[in-house]
Amino acid sequence: MPTMGKHTKRISCGAWSNTGKLALGGDDKQLTINNSDGDLIDSTPLKFEPSSIQFARMKAEGKSNDNETTISVNMGGKTLLLYDCNETENCPYELAFLPKYGTIVAYRWFGDGYILIGFSTGHVIVISTHLKEIGQEVSYVVPHSEHLSDLTYCPALQKGASIGDNCVQIFNMDEISNIKTRESDKYDLDNEYGALRRVEWTDDGQILTVSSKNGNIHTFLTRIPVMHDSYGTQILYLTSLREMCIRDVVTESDVAKIAVEIEPTFVSLGPEHCAVGMNNCVWYYSIQRPTKSAKIASQRSYLKSVDYVKLSTSYTAVMCEGKVTLHPINQPDQNSESGLDHQQDERKQQKMFPEKEGDVLITTVAMTPKFMLYGTNYGSIVHFSLEDWTVVSEYRSTSIGIRSVFPNPVGTRTVFIDDTNEAYVYSPVNDSTCKVDRFSVDTSRIMWDTSDWGTFIGADSRQFTTYVYAPNTRWGAKCGPVCKHQGKTLTDEIRTTEKPFGFIPILVHNGGVICQMPSGTMPVVQLQTHQNVSLSHRLSGDQVFNAFYLNLSLHKLETAWQFAQQLSSNECWYALGDKALHLLDIQLAIRVYRVVQQPAMVIALDQLLHISERSLLLGHVAMLFKNFNEAQNHFMKSSCPILALEMRRDLMHWNEALELSEKLSPESVPHISREYASQLEFRGEHQQALEMFQKGIVQIDESCSEQNRRSLIQHNEHCQAGIARITIRMGDISRGFQIAMQNDSPTMSIECAQIFEELKQWTEAAQLYERAHNYDLATQIYITQTKNLKAAATLMPHINSHKIQGLYAAAKEREGAYQEANDAYAKAEDWDNVVRLTVEKLNDISSAYEIVRRTKSAEAAALVAKYCRKDGNPETAIEFLLLAKKTDEAFELASSTKNMEAYSTILGTNGTVENYLSIADYYEGRSDFSTAADYYFRCQRYDKALQKYLEAVAALEAGMVRSTDAADVEKKIDRCLNSAITVVGEAKSDKLSTQMIKYLTAEDVDEAPRDPKYLFSLYMALGKYEKGSDQAIIIARTEREMGHYRVAHRLLFQTYKDLEKHGMNVPSELRWNLMLLHSYLIAKPLMKTLNNHNLAARMLIRVAKNIPKFPKHITQILTSCVTECNKAGFDKSAFTYAKQLVTTDRKEIPEKHRKRIDTIVRKPGYYSKNNVENKRMTEADLTDPPEPVGPCPFCSVSVPLTMLDCPRCKNNIPYCISTGQHMLLESWTCCPSCRFPSLYEPFTQLIKEEPCPMCEETIDLKDVKKIANPDPRQWLSNVQSTPSSG
Repeated sequence: MPTMGKHTKRISCGAWSNTGKLALGGDDKQLTINNSDGDLIDSTPLKFEPSSIQFARMKAEGKSNDNETTISVNMGGKTLLLYDCNETENCPYELAFLPKYGTIVAYRWFGDGYILIGFSTGHVIVISTHLKEIGQEVSYVVPHSEHLSDLTYCPALQKGASIGDNCVQIFNMDEISNIKTRESDKYDLDNEYGALRRVEWTDDGQILTVSSKNGNIHTFLTRIPVMHDSYGTQILYLTSLREMCIRDVVTESDVAKIAVEIEPTFVSLGPEHCAVGMNNCVWYYSIQRPTKSAKIASQRSYLKSVDYVKLSTSYTAVMCEGKVTLHPINQPDQNSESGLDHQQDERKQQKMFPEKEGDVLITTVAMTPKFMLYGTNYGSIVHFSLEDWTVVSEYRSTSIGIRSVFPNPVGTRTVFIDDTNEAYVYSPVNDSTCKVDRFSVDTSRIMWDTSDWGTFIGADSRQFTTYVYAPNTRWGAKCGPVCKHQGKTLTDEIRTTEKPFGFIPILVHNGGVICQMPSGTMPVVQLQTHQNVSLSHRLSGDQVFNAFYLNLSLHKLETAWQFAQQLSSNECWYALGDKALHLLDIQLAIRVYRVVQQPAMVIALDQLLHISERSLLLGHVAMLFKNFNEAQNHFMKSSCPILALEMRRDLMHWNEALELSEKLSPESVPHISREYASQLEFRGEHQQALEMFQKGIVQIDESCSEQNRRSLIQHNEHCQAGIARITIRMGDISRGFQIAMQNDSPTMSIECAQIFEELKQWTEAAQLYERAHNYDLATQIYITQTKNLKAAATLMPHINSHKIQGLYAAAKEREGAYQEANDAYAKAEDWDNVVRLTVEKLNDISSAYEIVRRTKSAEAAALVAKYCRKDGNPETAIEFLLLAKKTDEAFELASSTKNMEAYSTILGTNGTVENYLSIADYYEGRSDFSTAADYYFRCQRYDKALQKYLEAVAALEAGMVRSTDAADVEKKIDRCLNSAITVVGEAKSDKLSTQMIKYLTAEDVDEAPRDPKYLFSLYMALGKYEKGSDQAIIIARTEREMGHYRVAHRLLFQTYKDLEKHGMNVPSELRWNLMLLHSYLIAKPLMKTLNNHNLAARMLIRVAKNIPKFPKHITQILTSCVTECNKAGFDKSAFTYAKQLVTTDRKEIPEKHRKRIDTIVRKPGYYSKNNVENKRMTEADLTDPPEPVGPCPFCSVSVPLTMLDCPRCKNNIPYCISTGQHMLLESWTCCPSCRFPSLYEPFTQLIKEEPCPMCEETIDLKDVKKIANPDPRQWLSNVQSTPSSG
């Protein structure tokens, strides 16, 4: 990384930030801040030479950003500089200290923006960097009497260490406002080791290393016993032999520090207390959370040696050789005046378990906030209520002893392990157990995940196994290990996590096992079942897939939902939906099936949301998984067994449905019989179907309600319809027809009519269709099969079908009823037949015209055209011949009747090449060369088209074409020449291009060449932009010399944009001519709109230097130049051009300016603003004001603003279209329309009143944007080198 050039002297110190910034300090008293690429971000001078630099984060309120943005610098040991990279406005802060402290030797950041500083006199202080208390001393200590060499800080131990006076001093910093030193934490070293130089902790705080100037290194090692306990998310552990710490693993903060007087052999932690003990003595401490300390609550001695202690909020359970002593932690108040309280206290003083003497031994004990529970060697688990002081639950499974119990934090679920190494989850709420499937026999400890109520970890000597407990599933309570997935398939292999050697587990939180090592550190082992399962990780595709299935296995369905959204895989969505149903999470299942667009499942599940009965819910879920027998069993056990019958009916399991209906709902047997009969009919089992239909007929009781009566009548109608259908199919046609006609059901009539159609019984079928109001089918049968038009006529008012209308019209035409047939054809929209009848039979030709023009029917058009030819109407015949697609016939008719113009007009753009060639040949034969050329061009016969256009020009010039006046002739010649140029441009033919160029330049004939504008148009059409630009320059020069400056400017500008559009280089001459014309044209806006006479004068001076190029208005331009120079104080230039005017063209000077110009020449300086004393001046005394300069956009060298060529880098500098000056990087913009560059401020001011000075387009101010960091080279990418503009 290059960092050269940042400092002029030696770099003495530096530091990296956690965001990749590098801060350096040097002997040049400069602080520089660089990024990781070595680019300078910022720098600041320092008062003194820096000796050390550190990055840190200042103390802040309400900010969670951990980025190191503050730089601290030890400036020569005199002051400490704090520089915030993000807030440079109020920075830096320079902190000075009392002279008695001496010089700053070393300092360390720690905590939330605190600094530990050591001074040469042995003082150590702590200061805060909070904005409200910056620089204030929080505390101080004097660990050394003479001098201090170095200090350090250990965040793991919250201790500091310093060296000096040949000793090492450690001081406690858990309370920042009260740093404490103890004599026992002071270590003296012999002088022979040399003066101490540096001191540093290891990361875990177990090793402190000190170095001396003669090369010696001293290492101090601290070892403490591995001893701990946990409650909830808090851990109690030893930090030294006689100090304990309670730490919260979630907030990662210390809850309390506890100094003890013994070296304990066991410890215990409860909600509000902790205990330490050895042998038969236990000391109980009350945790003081506000002060992060503890005080002794009580001390007890027991008759036997204590195995371990368990604590609740107010009670302790002490395990001693198979017996448990339960008593309050705090000693009761002996002076209590309340008798009731005193009796209760006496009753709850102490209790021994088991209560009865015998061979029952307590093998394990545990405490929750409200219960003590213990297991015995006889297989009992007892729950003792601490509030009621009585046994509330006693569970006994077998005579197998209970080895250990592990309740969850609230005591609602308990995992216990018996002597056979089987594990169960016990619920004291309903006294039920659930076996833990595939439980490892080597498991020695169970730990519930404090962040997940249904997950616990089994730990043995080699590994951790994750188990998931679900109390409510389709199959009841279930508990088992998390298994591996092979792709998308769940395997039987258990997903375990290897336990590193020496790691002793304490508790589990959010998939992380907090362990303690022999060194005292507490690392976290992330379970394999919880790796990358959080949404906070950025995961790849396979990792997201794995995270989804892990969350599914852990029953974290909401998190699995989030990963499924990332995967967008239907397979994952269905897996999540199935899991949600297995766990009876109906609401989530609805959300899943909405995503996969399964509306049927969503509707079905939505109906289950409010079902509270378990058997009903399980039945519906089993039905969704197509376990119908299981669903029937659940429904039969529920309060609504009829659902089993409904399910079988819906599934068309008719035999099972009939069996269930006889037991549950005998009244539904007829309905099921009817439904069963319908299925049998569909399968073709007619005899059995007939029997079931007959079985389904119900005798209607007169006493039933009207609603039931209607329902039963409808049911019987369905059965009668079935009987009719089956009777017809079985061959009894007359009986079936009689039954159908006696029934008023339209559906039954249609069904029977369809069967009669299959059997070709047309009359019966038509009558039944008519009875069912299906007039289309009835009419069709009457017309096509029975030929009964009289019956069909009665039904025609009901018919809308075109097909049937057409059938009826054809039948009527055969009868000779032409008007009725015509009306029917019209209703059928059969326009060909309508026109045929209208022309041939009804003789209504005008209606035929209207119909053909509207419908565009080719057949009808041919018929009408034939009629028109016979009637002597060729123009109309041509129209309808073209509509009939008979173009050849139409052309012949147009030629013979001289109606070619009508033919070509009607043909329009819908003709073929052959059609247009025929028209062209026709007009060529009639010497109408221009029109013939148009059609040759349309056929892409470019050579022929060019020839005819040129012949048309020749005919026009020779007077062979009649015309009203000369202007009309010129207009036609111009059209022919431009059309010829377009032909050549489209043809891309070298031969035609050469021919046209010779024609325009009169190369082979003794004639005057054509107007140059035609040659320019030709070159542009051919894509010969360089020649086109040369021609444009010639034309522009002519226009300029004629005084048409705006016309010349527009031509050059358009040519410039055309060249740019096609990626061509802009010739230097064109660019220079455009610049010169533009300089003249913007002079007026500079004077009038921008009121900038200085710039206007400089633009006119630029033009005046090239005045021969403006021969038409030399006097006017020079007069304007002299006037503006005089106004702007350009005395020398005003005199020069006034002298030129008087010398050459004095008589042409306008009268109102002549006197003033004469005075400027005769009395130099007379009007000068610099001649304050009115002294007589000579020409040598006259000067122009110095021109402002600006940096070159390419090399940054200073260049006069109106100079457009850099003398250093030789680049052409882009010029501003608003001022004529060269462009500046800091004020760069461009016209949104023409993209020419301009300085931002003058352009925005100018377009408020005028259009863009270059493209003359009106610009909206909001479309103009300043360009940041423009690249000037892109503005010259299409521009050739340009000579100096002067």
